[in-house]
Amino acid sequence: MTAASDWVQRSTDRTYWAWDSDRWETKSPGWQDLPGAKIGLKVGGSTSPSYGAIFVATFSAETLVSSSDNNSVLWLDVLFGGESPNPVSDNHRFSSAASSAEWSSHTALRIIRFEPQFNQKDVTAQVRVSPSDNIGTAGLQNWVLKIERYNL
Repeated sequence: MTAASDWVQRSTDRTYWAWDSDRWETKSPGWQDLPGAKIGLKVGGSTSPSYGAIFVATFSAETLVSSSDNNSVLWLDVLFGGESPNPVSDNHRFSSAASSAEWSSHTALRIIRFEPQFNQKDVTAQVRVSPSDNIGTAGLQNWVLKIERYNL
């Protein structure tokens, strides 16, 4: 993974929120959209708030991950229009199984930059999760998704 940096010398142009206190659980492995954890965003074109933008996503939730061998994980990412933000790797674990299977709080940060463009592009933010193959149960509750937008 390559390190990078950027900076903005002003406050956010817009801040978006989505949250839910209800418990969501799955026993199925593989990538799944977290229901409700979606924020509609656009860049480019005359009807968008800006031609380009930097988006900073903060996702926080209480998690529960269990498996019979306590060797299961829950991966999580926030996609923007289907594109992966940074930082991300093939091993971006959000939560791991514990022998006591207690709820615990976790937070992930992601950032993505869309250069100015004339054509409007849908860059809707969507949280997705992937329990590992040997999952017993993976659950999220009391989650919040916050998107900060910095127009370019």
